Amino acid sequence: MQLIELQTISNAIVFMGVVVATLAIIYNVRIARKTQTAVFLFESRKDKEYLESLYMLKKVHASGRSFRSYVFPGPDRPLTDKERVERLKLQYILNFYERVAVSIREGIYNEKMIKQTSYATVIETWDIAEPLIKAVRQYINSETTWQEFEWLVSRWRKAPLKRRR
Repeated sequence: MQLIELQTISNAIVFMGVVVATLAIIYNVRIARKTQTAVFLFESRKDKEYLESLYMLKKVHASGRSFRSYVFPGPDRPLTDKERVERLKLQYILNFYERVAVSIREGIYNEKMIKQTSYATVIETWDIAEPLIKAVRQYINSETTWQEFEWLVSRWRKAPLKRRR
């Protein structure tokens, strides 16, 4: 009898150890994801290329110039060197948010933290850039270009950021 009781107690202790270890791993992964997200958020705010690209997107939008002209410039008016640089900046901001969306979807970044800090910028960027995205998709005949960015915007629109009181 005593041997069976000792084995039962031993098994229970081992099981509890496994449970505690599993919970510790889950906790550490969550903390690591939040830490990685915090580092990303701090670094992206100092990313000169990101800031210039976001500014360029808003500048082109405010000018009233068609984003389609960057994709389909026309045979009589090719893109200037300055416009090529602008187009690269527009691509950078879209690629930036595509990488963010992929990182969220794959569990690398904490979505809640990014949503809390970047909700309005992400939604506004998509709204402004959607004509450009559609033109690029048409030009390269691909519906998957920036699809993860589109997924993120759609997801956030279904559950908008709520105002805290």
